[in-house]
Amino acid sequence: MSILNRRAKFDYDLKDIYVAGIVLQSNEVKPLRAGRASIQSSYISEIKGEIYANNLEIITAKKNFESKKTKIHTKLLLSKREIRKILGLLTTKGYTAVPMEIFFNEKGLAKMKFGVGIGKKKFDKRETIKERDWNRKKQRVLAK
Repeated sequence: MSILNRRAKFDYDLKDIYVAGIVLQSNEVKPLRAGRASIQSSYISEIKGEIYANNLEIITAKKNFESKKTKIHTKLLLSKREIRKILGLLTTKGYTAVPMEIFFNEKGLAKMKFGVGIGKKKFDKRETIKERDWNRKKQRVLAK
């Protein structure tokens, strides 16, 4: 089960894509495995030379069948070289880091895939929509 941010590629022109480990508490793993989380409003920032994912929304189950939404910020595990490269891009004007997907690898470890890029303008988004529609029409014609 993976948690996706479908708007990331539409809203941003991503230059680099990274995969990082996530530091989680024990009560946050089970809801992530079940897909009870959201990364739509989350963002990635730098705190004291380390990369953190902020506003990661996890819905944890409590006793008596109540659920509790918690917004957490968690550390991402990257190599020093990757951190320096990301921080260099983030200090450049206009660049932001956007979470794209949270998944579990074959070893069962939680990973976050995120991209670093520039936000698209409205006309860029329209161009993306036109290109996507054209490709769909082309596939339909070729399939017949």
